[in-house]
Amino acid sequence: MKKNLLLFLLMVSSVSFVFSQTPCVLNYSINNGGGNCPDVGGTSATGTITLSLDGPVDPLNIPHIVTVFNITDPQNQFEVTDVTYGSGILLNNGDVKFCYYVGPANNNNLGGRNSLFRFLIAYAGDALCVQQGTLPVAFSAFTATRSNSVVALKWTTATESNNLGFEIQRLIGNGSWQTVSFIASQAAHGNSASDLTYTYTDQNQTKGISQYRIKQIDIDQRYKYSEIRAVRGDNQKGKTIVYPNPSSDGRVNIIFNDASGIRDISLIDMSGRVIKQMKGVTNNNILFENLTAGIYTVRIVNNETSEREVQKFVVNKR
Repeated sequence: MKKNLLLFLLMVSSVSFVFSQTPCVLNYSINNGGGNCPDVGGTSATGTITLSLDGPVDPLNIPHIVTVFNITDPQNQFEVTDVTYGSGILLNNGDVKFCYYVGPANNNNLGGRNSLFRFLIAYAGDALCVQQGTLPVAFSAFTATRSNSVVALKWTTATESNNLGFEIQRLIGNGSWQTVSFIASQAAHGNSASDLTYTYTDQNQTKGISQYRIKQIDIDQRYKYSEIRAVRGDNQKGKTIVYPNPSSDGRVNIIFNDASGIRDISLIDMSGRVIKQMKGVTNNNILFENLTAGIYTVRIVNNETSEREVQKFVVNKR
């Protein structure tokens, strides 16, 4: 009796272990025509999608399609919209088949005959597929440059793992961060071990300072932010910009014209005391916080050209 009970427990544990993961998509095929698919709301199926996964699927926890990205053009990826996906059917070979419905337009191949797609799937409780032992996305470069009314953003990732894509966020003046666009990952299934470069052009006629950051989002919805980059307003002149000046909240931003320079920066109070030093700064904008009322001097040394610059600003009483 004890041996049978132990054997039963081992079998249950084994089964639980086999299906404890949420497999991700390895490959896919799209077929025109609904075949055996049922009608939905009086609409016949446009076709079927068959997904091959990187692990076994629990018959009691078959994934569903959350969204699909068209990735044919790596620089212009977009979400496929106005498509309804049916429930998944587990096939004998371990693949999962879905019926899809486009409606009266009845476009085949998800609207792209020779297009490439990336599928985001989820399991019970909206658990997105998670690849084990992955590393986060590593940014190797991020720049923002203005040309008249256009701001060009460019960033490069050294590695990507489990990456869904990037939200581009912008902050104008003293406002709040706003999402202006989303760029899907170029990496196959969100994973890459080589450099990938992304670009985005923002139509921005703001006369004041604009700040940008990239919100990288994993397939499992975890996220992290890039460093912040700032650009001058349209037609805003000056080599280094200090704002706000005067400051009413103890926070002051310094914006440099040269986005690629390396600088040493010293912050000095009214008594001549150096209260903050930064060496080898490569970011084109910095923020001083928690400053008390007074007059401050910022000394800036460009390590590449030895050029020196002095800026002054005022912090009012709060």
